[in-house]
Amino acid sequence: MTTMKTEHKNFEALLKAKGISKKAFSSYSGIPYYTVAGWKKSGQVPAYAMKLLEHMPSAKEQVSASELLEAGLPKAILWNNDPKKKVPIDIFIVATLKRAYNDFVVEKLAAFFGKERILSALLKYKDHVSDRLIERVIGYLQKIKTAA
Repeated sequence: MTTMKTEHKNFEALLKAKGISKKAFSSYSGIPYYTVAGWKKSGQVPAYAMKLLEHMPSAKEQVSASELLEAGLPKAILWNNDPKKKVPIDIFIVATLKRAYNDFVVEKLAAFFGKERILSALLKYKDHVSDRLIERVIGYLQKIKTAA
């Protein structure tokens, strides 16, 4: 039986982009810190650990386009073209969903920011988005949850 693995550099890039330390990831995931730190030596990270990190909420309050690109989000979903400009995460989420809603975008945002952060942003700015958009995003996030 082979286990799926991902490159350690992708794990490190997502940690950095989300503003999460290895210690914080270890605490969140329940994986011993020495195990998390040891992945660097092997150059590989188990797929389950990458999934846990993807669903871990970002610790940052602001994000730049370059951080998102480095973490693997496609350029096509970014509304901010200035790679260095920092934008509040909640505003980024809402603006991105208003500009380009589809299941792919929601999935990528959930993998980067966490489902809870997306819902929180939509509720915070509910006066700026349609009820239909909120319902569609919630519906898709629930579908992801039941499929997992």
